[in-house]
Amino acid sequence: MALGTNHSCPTPNDSEEQPAPAAAIDDDAIAALDMAARAPRMDNNILSSAPARDIRSSANELIEMLEEIDLRKMLRKQGPIGRFTGAAVEARLEFELASHRVADLFRQLSRTAQAGGRLRGILDRTRLELIDEQARLARVISDAKLLVSQSSGSDLALVARFERRLSNIMAMEAANTLTIQQIELSGSVLASLLDRFTDIETLLLPLWQRNALAIIHGEAITPRSSVVTAFLDAHRNLIGFLKKVGQE
Repeated sequence: MALGTNHSCPTPNDSEEQPAPAAAIDDDAIAALDMAARAPRMDNNILSSAPARDIRSSANELIEMLEEIDLRKMLRKQGPIGRFTGAAVEARLEFELASHRVADLFRQLSRTAQAGGRLRGILDRTRLELIDEQARLARVISDAKLLVSQSSGSDLALVARFERRLSNIMAMEAANTLTIQQIELSGSVLASLLDRFTDIETLLLPLWQRNALAIIHGEAITPRSSVVTAFLDAHRNLIGFLKKVGQE
């Protein structure tokens, strides 16, 4: 017996149609159902990777570093007393080191985003495979139910084994439905996170870095300087956007 295909119809003889022979559930039918129940293996990366969580974690770590940077405190040490005591140089060095640390943390965020991009491709491929698998299982279940309905003369023990296999396949079909829904949700969240990361990578972080560079190499910078205003705006925007990533 082949599952997933329609059974042949009875053929008429010269005088009248003969009743269809009773379908039998035997060891071969159970073996065929077992074979039809075998599902393709899932990519282990789906089970072992959580890039959305890692992206949020890296974003929050970067936020903590950015919030520790106090430009106004550094500027307060740039007066005559600070230059005399060396506090001005020390404050600039701290700001420069913090800028390097921001770059290091962003590289960490970038690596997690790249892993997220790879997983997103795996999720898309797995979702399509499961959709195809659902269509196949639906045919198997339909054929198996039809066989059960026509097997009144079969051994009851064999029928019980067959029905148990069928119940397992139906449970697999239900699990696949939930898995597809979860994959679609996870893929949507991951796509949103990666989209926000692209904004940070292509605009917000480079803008922050350029303004930080102007601060590090600037002379006679005051709290009202345009370069200070530009940095503070970029700093605030970068933190605000990263918080959206951390809370996604």
